[in-house]
Amino acid sequence: MKSKYYKTWEEYKAQHPEIENQEKTAAPKLQGYEEMLIAFIMFLGM
Repeated sequence: MKSKYYKTWEEYKAQHPEIENQEKTAAPKLQGYEEMLIAFIMFLGM
């Protein structure tokens, strides 16, 4: 699919090499946010 708005993750990373370091450091932080969100949803369900 050709689109001027949509790019695959591999194409995006090729155009933005600085994101490689951010990808490794952001993963644990995002996982923590995900766990907090799941805990909040479980709290709402009780």
